[in-house]
Amino acid sequence: MMIKYANHLISLIPAMWLTSYLNGIHKLLLPVLSGLLLSLSFLNHDYFYCAWFGLVPLFIAIKNSSLLTSYLIGLIAGLTLFITSTYWILDFIELSKDYGVQSGYLLAGLYWFYSAHLIALTVLLFKWLNRYSHVSEFITLPVIFVVFFSCFPMLFPMRLADTQVNFPSALQGIAYVGAHGLDAIIILGNLILFRLLVASFSPSNKSSSNSKFSIILAISVIALWFLYGVNSYSLWQNNIQTWETLKVGLVQANEVPKLGGRVQYPGYSQTYPPEMDMTERLSSAGAELIIWPEAQTKYYLDNSTVQQAYQKNIQALNTHLLFQDMQHIHNPIDGKPLKQFNSAIMLNNHGQQVDTYQKMKRIPFGEYAPFIEYNLTASKWMASLFGEFTSGLSQGQQHKIFHHPKVNIIPLICYETTFSEFVAKAVDHTPNTLTSGSILVGLSNDGWFGSTHLPYQHIMPSVLRAVENRLPLVHVANNGPSIVVTPNGEVIFTSDFQQAAGYVVDVPYSNTAQGSFYSRYPALLTDSFVILFLIIMGLALKQRILRKITAHSLE
Repeated sequence: MMIKYANHLISLIPAMWLTSYLNGIHKLLLPVLSGLLLSLSFLNHDYFYCAWFGLVPLFIAIKNSSLLTSYLIGLIAGLTLFITSTYWILDFIELSKDYGVQSGYLLAGLYWFYSAHLIALTVLLFKWLNRYSHVSEFITLPVIFVVFFSCFPMLFPMRLADTQVNFPSALQGIAYVGAHGLDAIIILGNLILFRLLVASFSPSNKSSSNSKFSIILAISVIALWFLYGVNSYSLWQNNIQTWETLKVGLVQANEVPKLGGRVQYPGYSQTYPPEMDMTERLSSAGAELIIWPEAQTKYYLDNSTVQQAYQKNIQALNTHLLFQDMQHIHNPIDGKPLKQFNSAIMLNNHGQQVDTYQKMKRIPFGEYAPFIEYNLTASKWMASLFGEFTSGLSQGQQHKIFHHPKVNIIPLICYETTFSEFVAKAVDHTPNTLTSGSILVGLSNDGWFGSTHLPYQHIMPSVLRAVENRLPLVHVANNGPSIVVTPNGEVIFTSDFQQAAGYVVDVPYSNTAQGSFYSRYPALLTDSFVILFLIIMGLALKQRILRKITAHSLE
């Protein structure tokens, strides 16, 4: 009998090993699949629908996993997502800082590993709260994702909502709750699909009435979101058709960035750059406002001769010009540089400088060293370690509004267009006493990312800024694509990528367009979710302590 039992046990070992092996493989492949699906929606916005089910394989993988295994599964999904969707970080490191391949891969690897923890820690915390909290996962999961996606420090922020620029019906609700509100809706959609999938393949595990009610309620929330989206998009579409238009000239220089100095073009000079030549052509085509992208230094703010030449040319053209330049502040005694600002300047049709806006949001480790920029010793250590990786850009202190006879212009420089709350605060900074409406204008230079997909990943989420604030948006990029967006998220103009050209676009505007509910209360959703998150954490900690006390009393 013992021999027969032993032989039976031995015969089961290959099957047990195979089952364990297959279980391990699916826990590896499923998070990779999730990472690839989400990455596809970021890399190509035509595949926006992948974001609505991309997390389902990840949820399946962590379903019966321990906390440690869930963390590792989340890390695999995060690494897959960020390595594939932010592959361009290599080009940025090598082109903008002149680093070698080995150093580039080392820094890129650190960036990818750190960024992957956005997913890993979110998954880990969800599993922990699900274990100790009695709060429905249909509340817990969206709350955790929104809190982490809004609070986790990222060099280049990424949100699931950014993938939805080609899905206007999904965008309209963000005029009230911002992009993070759409993040919550997408997470909710993934969770509903996951639960329905589990129920369909596990008929023996009958769902409780509470679970069914939660799914029905979650589906109702998504249905209401899209019902509002469809109606709102149509109403705005009809309304915008009655608006007046402003002829805006877009200059796309397609300038190749160069370290260590200005690129010189034959036949042009500092006082008459190629952009000024294109400005003359756009002015003759009727452009009432001409916008240059962020590009190489123009020396306008540092050289009086350049200033006089620009002002004279613009006065002669009788148009308005908005452009970007670097501003350097020197010590009046010894002439040493004290500060440098990335600035936006506007000249009116009389050649007068209307105002200057200094960039407030800077790229960490690219334009400044976080935490240590004012510490001389630490800054020197950082410079010895990273060389010129940090450019030492100073931070602007306030939002500005540039006044055009027809509209108010809210300037944003490059990186700033990716921050929902920041842009909303810039809009809310607009005085309520103004008698004309506003438009958002972004100036960018993505040439440091080469021929990668980053320019699309950067420029297209600007569509969300237009919808969030219910304002027209013009985003001009040095290498393209440049876009013009209406307040309901319709992209009415897109320029070619890596093509030097000038364009005149009729931009619709309204004298009453001065922001949205979200513009006035940009932190309402995220602050509410943070409070809810802390309450859930408190309940989970209380439950964990009670379990420990109960277990101790039974011993």
